[in-house]
Amino acid sequence: MNSDNKYVASLESRVDHLETELSQLDLLLKKVGFPEGIQTLKETAEELLQEAEIFNHFEESEA
Repeated sequence: MNSDNKYVASLESRVDHLETELSQLDLLLKKVGFPEGIQTLKETAEELLQEAEIFNHFEESEA
């Protein structure tokens, strides 16, 4: 096996590992209450950041 093939094989192995980790994370998130797994987590995080930004802006205007 030449070095290019070894490199490709290494990348494929990493992709397989990451896909497995992502699938497991998605399943765990669904089990703990995020209906669509990772997608719902991302949406929730974005909402929290928006709320924090609004809250911080409100606090700054009150000062």
